[in-house]
Amino acid sequence: MRFALALTCLTYTSLATADLNLKLPDMDLSNVPSSASSALGGLQDQQQGLALLRDLRSSRPLIEDPELCDAINALGQRLAARSPNSVGKLYFVIENNNLVNAYTLTGGVIVINSGLILNTQSESELAAVMAHEIAHVAQRHIARMQEETKNSPLIAGLGVLAGAAVASQSPDAAQAIVSSTLALQAHQQIVFTQQAEAEADRVGLRILANAHFNTEAMPYFLEKLERSESSRYGDVTKYLSTHPMSIDRLSDTRSLVNQLPKLKPSEDANYASLRERLRIITGQTATPLLANTLKSSSTAYAQAFQALRSGNPAASLTANLVGWSGLILQAQALNQLKRYGEAERRLQGLANQASTQAALTLALAESQLGQNKPALALQTLSRLVLSETIGLEFFEDAQRLAQQANAPADASFYNGSRSLRLGEYAHAVSTAEQALKLPNSSVISLRNLRNLKNEAERQLLNTAQHK
Repeated sequence: MRFALALTCLTYTSLATADLNLKLPDMDLSNVPSSASSALGGLQDQQQGLALLRDLRSSRPLIEDPELCDAINALGQRLAARSPNSVGKLYFVIENNNLVNAYTLTGGVIVINSGLILNTQSESELAAVMAHEIAHVAQRHIARMQEETKNSPLIAGLGVLAGAAVASQSPDAAQAIVSSTLALQAHQQIVFTQQAEAEADRVGLRILANAHFNTEAMPYFLEKLERSESSRYGDVTKYLSTHPMSIDRLSDTRSLVNQLPKLKPSEDANYASLRERLRIITGQTATPLLANTLKSSSTAYAQAFQALRSGNPAASLTANLVGWSGLILQAQALNQLKRYGEAERRLQGLANQASTQAALTLALAESQLGQNKPALALQTLSRLVLSETIGLEFFEDAQRLAQQANAPADASFYNGSRSLRLGEYAHAVSTAEQALKLPNSSVISLRNLRNLKNEAERQLLNTAQHK
């Protein structure tokens, strides 16, 4: 997944800045309501996406592992930055679901099923799926569909490359989405037009190429799904029978790819490692990887991760791991063995990434706390930028570390921050109010708690106004 952060440079032509001629149709927004055709990322759109994301986290089996959450969002944001049209703020989440699917919801929430990730065989395949979903946002297909089918609800799932289905709510749920009381039990599917799918494929292909991924991955993945009646590539036959693949769409995408320069991409080993992490966490199966180098690194990571989870951290240290994912895993093993100084030294080369990687932040803070440096550990935790999509497991571990560092105000802040991301606003307010009364809290801790309280109160007010 170039599951990003530590990127491997590829040898490409000037695709990074190329304006690819993919025969894109003009984006007709004449039938889109003015509120939807305005620039994406407006306040209303952001609030809607935020409310929906928090509803999802409280009601769906999302993967909240910090490494996987950071990785999928880093990849998504990298692709979104190459979109030819504005996409506003996007949120990428992984659902623990073995069905091969991905879909986009109103407000910029993009859900990728674990089954889909485990059935990709390269980072570029996963990027192709995500680029397609981002293209649906860029082309404002939800808004256009809503205008054309006025009785459809506000939520729409845009199917993976295989058929672009829309997983929709009943009409009664439309208001629930706006009021942040979403009941996510989809019972209806709407199939997008071939024009929408053609746009998403072509815009997605442009995004994929300009983000320096292998463009061959898009038609390859489409063709793989199309021939998957044997179930070799996972449980997609039911999806495809409901949303059949267009032969014209396959040939058109292949034709467009053939017009592009032939590339030899180098897959980031972190993709293979993190795909194994997801496979072990979910207990699902995965298709074989394409490259032998990826197979080798994934096997080593799987063995080390299994050893760590089974209480044998020493075995994790003997594995030949690669990439930042391997460094973090072995630092976690060293922490379990109470070899805290070694763990901290192992992570020194990644220290400048502590503001964006939650798992790295936790491992580094734990190593510092283990060396009786609580102030430094708390400082390390505070360096992490708390984005909306950070895995919720981070807040649980950060709360534990703050408690061990004898910093109850900080522990309460992480507890309340987790509640905020679950839409539990009253609990977040109560937690912050109680923590603000604690003695001997630092100025930074008090500031964080006040900000948390203000944000939770603002969301409570918004929720009340929409009821």
